[in-house]
Amino acid sequence: MEIGPQPTRMDPVSPPPGDLAALAGGEGSWVRQDLAHGDFEAWHFVRHDSVGAAPAYVVVRPAPGGDPAAAARGVTTTVLREVRPSDAAGLVRDHEREAQKYPRARQVEDLLASARRPSDPYLAALALRYERLAASGDRSPVRRLVDITALPLGTVKSHLQLARRKGFLEAVGAKAGGRATEAAHHVLARADQRDEAGSAEGRP
Repeated sequence: MEIGPQPTRMDPVSPPPGDLAALAGGEGSWVRQDLAHGDFEAWHFVRHDSVGAAPAYVVVRPAPGGDPAAAARGVTTTVLREVRPSDAAGLVRDHEREAQKYPRARQVEDLLASARRPSDPYLAALALRYERLAASGDRSPVRRLVDITALPLGTVKSHLQLARRKGFLEAVGAKAGGRATEAAHHVLARADQRDEAGSAEGRP
């Protein structure tokens, strides 16, 4: 995501380092922002129950792998001018709205990030994510799936074809793109139930 007068990057709902995770109490999400061409980073914590338009915490510090000379100069006003707390809060709110609209979004992202073999839950997740990208107007949903899955373009295309053959993805009239089928939703629901059952068994 490009924001501000200088190119910066924000990663929504990034897992924070352990020392930051202990800083904020309550339910919320962290957003990591690159600063000063990667020499510094800002971690924004936005509470889920917050009604304001700003994070509860913003931590600015040298980024791992950054320039040691820049770290020695410290957090200057130039670095601080790049911090965008309202953009970070807006990113979290957008994700919360997306989660309400797509209740299986987190499950889908987890499956696409971790699965490497085309299991039925993975193919169903691929179908849902493809549908969501096409519905948002993305002109290159397949290439976006390449970025999301970190798989080669040919592999993603092959997996999409397999999802269609298995009945998880269907065409929508003469329109470009596709739609996840009821079968895809049922597969993900069953996978979610199995995960919940496994978690329950593992608890003392």
